[in-house]
Amino acid sequence: MRRMESGDMALGMLDKLWVKLQGLSSAEPIELGAFVILLAFILLIVLMMVLTCVTCCCCKSTSKGSKR
Repeated sequence: MRRMESGDMALGMLDKLWVKLQGLSSAEPIELGAFVILLAFILLIVLMMVLTCVTCCCCKSTSKGSKR
């Protein structure tokens, strides 16, 4: 059995995700709710990362902490 490279694994996971998204229109309400909650969690994490980067990069000159 050959080892899959990380690129192949990522493409496989994206393919599975695409198949699930295509079947979402006929999904049960509990599956739709779970998908929305998962999507909201992922978007929240991305938003927090962006805000952290903006705060770090843009507010360096206004910080009142120790100078570097």
